[in-house]
Amino acid sequence: MHLLVNTSYRSMLKAVAWVLPLAIIFPIVVHLIPPHNGIPIGAYLIPMFYIPLVALIWYRLPLALAVALLAPIANFFITGNPNWGFISVLMIELVVFTLLANTMLRGYLKWVAAPLAYIGAKVLSSLLLFIIPLLDVDPFDFFFASLTNASLGIFILLMINILAVRFGPSRGVYPV
Repeated sequence: MHLLVNTSYRSMLKAVAWVLPLAIIFPIVVHLIPPHNGIPIGAYLIPMFYIPLVALIWYRLPLALAVALLAPIANFFITGNPNWGFISVLMIELVVFTLLANTMLRGYLKWVAAPLAYIGAKVLSSLLLFIIPLLDVDPFDFFFASLTNASLGIFILLMINILAVRFGPSRGVYPV
């Protein structure tokens, strides 16, 4: 039993060692693309959500949550952007996204789990902005602008979701 736990711990650390840097670097690379209509490309493509989804399907919930929590903070310390209020909202969204996707991947919604989890995370973060105004923005405007701007990114999430569920390690059935 001790050997099994130790091996599992080591494999988790190995996965974190390559997944977390990817989750940090990929959004930075996307944000190097010049803005479109004054809006950062990351707002359109939502790259912070891709790696936690893949980590969730390939490596399970603990690694995906670690990526969802650590990648935005590391990204902030490397780039200095965005501000703490946005980082807080993004971390909440990524954790909620990961938890919702994890739940949906286990049932009939597994093929559309990522887009639905993204929308669910945006609903929750927008409602949170009514209670704790972490951003200087109207929560309704934040919600609708997020969904409108991220429509391409939501479609990409759907494609990643479908491909990962179909060709992932569980061959289309998310393991319990």
